[in-house]
Amino acid sequence: MQRRFARLFAIAAAALHAAAASGASLGVCAHLHRVSDAAELAEECRAIAAAGFGRVRFDLSWRLVQKTPDAPFDFSLYDAAVSDAEGAGLTVLPILGGAPKWATPVWEHPDEWGRFVGAVVEHFGARFPDLEIWNEPNLKSFWKPGPGPDPAKYLAVLRAARAAAKAARPETRVWLGGLSGVPLDYLRAIYELGGGDAFDAVCVHPYCHPAPPEGNIDRQLRDLRALMAEFGDAEKPVAITEIGWPTHDTRLPGAGLLRAALAVARPDLAAWRVVYAEAETAVRPQGAPNPVAEALEKALPPGSSVESLSGRSLRERLSAGGVDAVVYPFDESFPADTADAVAAFVESGGTLVDFGGMPMWHPCAETGAGAYARDESGAAMERAERLRARLRIAPAAWWLDGAFPRDPVKAFPTEAATAAGFVGDPAGEPCDRFQGTGLLREGDEFIPLLVASAAAQDGCGEGAPTMREAVAASVTRLAGGTNGCVALCGIRGARGKLASAGEDGQARYLVRALALAFAEGAREVFWYEFRGSEVDPFDSQGHFGLTHSNFSPKPALGAFRNFALARPDGSVQSAAPWRDEALGLYFPQWTRPDGTPAGVVWKTGGPQRMALTLRGATGDPARPPSFRSHTGRLVHPIRAADGAYLLTVGESPVFFEGGILDGIAPVSSPSTHKRTSP
Repeated sequence: MQRRFARLFAIAAAALHAAAASGASLGVCAHLHRVSDAAELAEECRAIAAAGFGRVRFDLSWRLVQKTPDAPFDFSLYDAAVSDAEGAGLTVLPILGGAPKWATPVWEHPDEWGRFVGAVVEHFGARFPDLEIWNEPNLKSFWKPGPGPDPAKYLAVLRAARAAAKAARPETRVWLGGLSGVPLDYLRAIYELGGGDAFDAVCVHPYCHPAPPEGNIDRQLRDLRALMAEFGDAEKPVAITEIGWPTHDTRLPGAGLLRAALAVARPDLAAWRVVYAEAETAVRPQGAPNPVAEALEKALPPGSSVESLSGRSLRERLSAGGVDAVVYPFDESFPADTADAVAAFVESGGTLVDFGGMPMWHPCAETGAGAYARDESGAAMERAERLRARLRIAPAAWWLDGAFPRDPVKAFPTEAATAAGFVGDPAGEPCDRFQGTGLLREGDEFIPLLVASAAAQDGCGEGAPTMREAVAASVTRLAGGTNGCVALCGIRGARGKLASAGEDGQARYLVRALALAFAEGAREVFWYEFRGSEVDPFDSQGHFGLTHSNFSPKPALGAFRNFALARPDGSVQSAAPWRDEALGLYFPQWTRPDGTPAGVVWKTGGPQRMALTLRGATGDPARPPSFRSHTGRLVHPIRAADGAYLLTVGESPVFFEGGILDGIAPVSSPSTHKRTSP
């Protein structure tokens, strides 16, 4: 059997030091301090511990423990949550932040802030071995007020917290506040300001949903480690304090406006034959329907139909005829490999719908087996610009033209939209993406559907766009006799990450994300979150939980438990190669605290028969390795004549234990191996 490890050692060399980190911990985010019922609080803590988590993370807000500048600190709101967590065997990671109004902005009150941090450490002592200072300070929504995130101001807050914490208890470790994503420019600025000595661990939130973890979490962590090494900080721990995938239902936002746009484009059509042009980076199980396409069909007029296609299939379908409209994804991406065919379709009389915000903005290409990736090279972006010009699409936003408002303004329906049956929010629709008329040709007809009112633009500054120019939704009917149309929308409610991983996808991604994070040297990983709020079935934010709001488990909870059993705290990551990106193959390994070798294997881009060679821990053939799926089911691979284990490897991870993976390769032919006794 062909061995692939010589080349793989070269691939993995840069990550060997990070991958050898030991003592990794599994944590979870849970809003325990918000649970007012004592029995419910105790139940949640017990459930978290029973799942295999060792730590729990939640906010500890300054404004909730000190109401006025002279008031004493009152931690009673948090004492019960901390005590119940400890009673279940959990260690708390508090997120310190939430300055009261009288101490806002916090960077102008370093002494008061320091007294708060010191009081936290004095009150909880060794019960809080680590403090995370602020949550996502690189986002305006968390770092306010002011014009926006500022690394220098945050560093001042971080230094004041560190000084106060160390004065109260020198052993306390101060963590950099969990950064949204892995913002290298923001972190570089902190290092360049000399802030490397102000924190004991780097915390990041490398969310990538609905995309899979591969090529996202691992790449971002490698880039992060390279930056830290550049500033001589490579030995410092990295913790992922938030990561997760939601399981919400998919509902098409802006459905009413979409129906109105179609009615304006083709008033002669009562029902539509639509092709949804796939470009999502999330990978669905083979044969599974596209949830966005399903939601789109529900939003269309009765009798309409939707086909979800990509690449060659989409081009062939357009050539065959019988299509009224092509709908692009609702997240500002578009399939660049079929865009010429779509443009020709519009020029011959078809309709293109792009309700993603900035139309045709992020080119994507199919990379194989239903997987997509963005291509934002210079050539791809120039081609996208030419395609937009071909279809008379002239997007406008504040970063392209300073005359347009930076913050969302309210847009209201025009007579054309109202006549087509659209009834919008009486308070207006928030918008920060617009469409211009600069690329129209003689004979084209531009029909605004939503425009920002003059009142909504007050304060936008001199030279702000007129009502006519600030068009947030429109239909353009192209000249030339065919009357092909382009329908666009830039309101905030009509775009976003619609795709959901689903409950089974969440379980698969959980195992793969954790395995990737530890293979790339993360010291601790906190899943977001334990229990979902689930107030709105279509709101992704309420559906990250491993359990439903009533504590009933999702498949991901069992998958986590199986991961924790396979790789308990104290496991030591193997420095051996663990991926073959050409094959989409991943196989991280570790040694458990009891000395048992273990690992997990999976493959993206479609399942494939693989031959695995495992070296037994003791060399005793009577004690062969065991295999389990991420759901905990025993897996029984075929044992080949040469001793290899033949296993179909795909999107669902398979754990192995009791053997060290010594070789892995595709099985070229079913006759290559013969079955022998295990």
